[in-house]
Amino acid sequence: MNLQKLEQIFKIQGTKISVVPFRSYLLKIMDLNEFDKLNLSQNNYLDYIDAASQQGYGYCVIDNGKPMLCFGVVPYWPGVAELWLIPDKKKISEHKIKFHKGALQFMKLAAADLKLKRLQVTVSSLNVSALKWIKSIYFVNEGILKHYGVDGSDYKMFARYF
Repeated sequence: MNLQKLEQIFKIQGTKISVVPFRSYLLKIMDLNEFDKLNLSQNNYLDYIDAASQQGYGYCVIDNGKPMLCFGVVPYWPGVAELWLIPDKKKISEHKIKFHKGALQFMKLAAADLKLKRLQVTVSSLNVSALKWIKSIYFVNEGILKHYGVDGSDYKMFARYF
């Protein structure tokens, strides 16, 4: 998927917002929520997410030179992939409707490009806003992953089918 196509689906052409390839160092200058801070505090998580983004799609949305959202899709095997998304907790709220609609379009494009049957994502059971949002973009709760988090917390597995 090319960057111009992403700028079209997020309707950001001609603005000071742009889409660039994901690089983990961009996460270090974002204002992250507590869930993402905890995950990033683990020694190998930045290496993992860099490697994951190179296996599939990995992007960062930049607003006036500051990253506001990093996201991507990592293929597991034919027809199955995992979505990841790390927002800047302040900047994303300024554009939440635009990015909600863009996220829906991105998933359709990624599903078509990768010929997906299933796109899955894990969300902390404690992250109320992320749980609400993931359901609003047509993901179905498949169950609880007990003690899955780096801190031993429970996560929920969600999937969207194409």
